[in-house]
Amino acid sequence: MLELRDYQKAAIAEVGQALNHHRRVVLGMPTGSGKTVTAAAMIHAHAQQGRRSLFVVDRRELVEQAARHLEQVGLQVGILQADNTRMLPDDEVIVCSI
Repeated sequence: MLELRDYQKAAIAEVGQALNHHRRVVLGMPTGSGKTVTAAAMIHAHAQQGRRSLFVVDRRELVEQAARHLEQVGLQVGILQADNTRMLPDDEVIVCSI
């Protein structure tokens, strides 16, 4: 699957710990740190458990970029974005713009 860096593995572990105490958790990472790769690893693990995810981006350009990356790791990806919406009921992750 994906080869994660140590700090990405640590971030995923910290999110898991936070979810033991909180219903909603946000993971923030700096530019170039591999946010999409880290998210893809978490989403892939959830998809294997039959769970679905929502991946929200704040720029139009990032919708297609994120969708391509998530598809590359083997996920069924839909898009929710104004006139660019394309989703199927069995999508494992939906990428959407704010």
